[in-house]
Amino acid sequence: MKTNNSPHRTKKKTVFAYKRIRWTFWLAMSAIIGSALIYGVFAYLIVKYRQVDILYIIFGVALINIVIGCSIRQVLYSIEKKLSPLVEGLHEVADGNLDILLDTQKSGEFEPIYNDFNAMTLELKKTKESMQSFINEFAHEFKTPITSISGFADVLYQTGEGIEDEERMEFLKIISEQSHRLSNLAQNTLLLSKVEATQIITEKENFSLSEQIKRCSILMLPQIEQKHITIDIAEDLDFSYYGNEELMEQIWINLLNNAIKFTPEGGEIYIYSKRSSDSIKISIKDSGTGMDEETMLHIFDKYYQNDSTSIVKGNGIGLSIVKRIVELCNGHIDVESAVGKGSVFTVTLPIGEMK
Repeated sequence: MKTNNSPHRTKKKTVFAYKRIRWTFWLAMSAIIGSALIYGVFAYLIVKYRQVDILYIIFGVALINIVIGCSIRQVLYSIEKKLSPLVEGLHEVADGNLDILLDTQKSGEFEPIYNDFNAMTLELKKTKESMQSFINEFAHEFKTPITSISGFADVLYQTGEGIEDEERMEFLKIISEQSHRLSNLAQNTLLLSKVEATQIITEKENFSLSEQIKRCSILMLPQIEQKHITIDIAEDLDFSYYGNEELMEQIWINLLNNAIKFTPEGGEIYIYSKRSSDSIKISIKDSGTGMDEETMLHIFDKYYQNDSTSIVKGNGIGLSIVKRIVELCNGHIDVESAVGKGSVFTVTLPIGEMK
């Protein structure tokens, strides 16, 4: 067992376990011998056996029971020997040590339990590291807009009337943008936390998925018009879906928002679908900047942002939310892209989830 236990602590736990088994053994021996004697007295007084026959019987019963008792003791000792590392490991995990792994080579019939314990500690360690990484990344992303807001607010306060109106409006615009970014970051982080904690989608109902996508496009209309983007929705995108309408809406809002951000002025966004015997695919294609292979590998990671497009402000959470919701729907999401040729995000939903 790989652990950072002190020798004194390990020895103390092992001795305690051995004493407990030894006490059980002697109690069993006392019960066996006592039962043999009681049987002998019964045979002598009630059945009227001869003394020599009674002695043979007592001796034989005692011998057999002693052999059985020794065998049981050996079995208990073997179990104790194999359970001790597991007990010590549980104590280490309870104390916060997640680096402990049990040696499965001497685990015998307890190998499945040892393997499950090792898998548990590895998963707990991974969860702890992910949580710490999430906190660090969130702190960094949270700090950036606050620093901008604080800096420009200080400049406006210190300069007072000594700043040109045009420059003042520019500073106020930056403060407003960073405030919205901070608000979106908080909202998306809460939503991501919610969907990551969700295991089963509830509150399902039938609704028109095509109408929902169209409504989401209307919600994004100010950003679309600002960049003079043309959005085209295929006519065959007309079907109903059985699921959580609120969560599904987050998929299309985040995918559309992502497409709008990375599509240049005058660009195009095309939304279309494709049915098969067991699934339906909804694709959102843009004529944006596209991505390289490295970016596509990490595009769904929390807070990931491609440095080559850092001029486009975001918080790197939207696509993580999309992926998690799609997985909760027993579906999957794929991306196809090339630098300078735009991107296509395709959401695949199982046909069994439709009614």
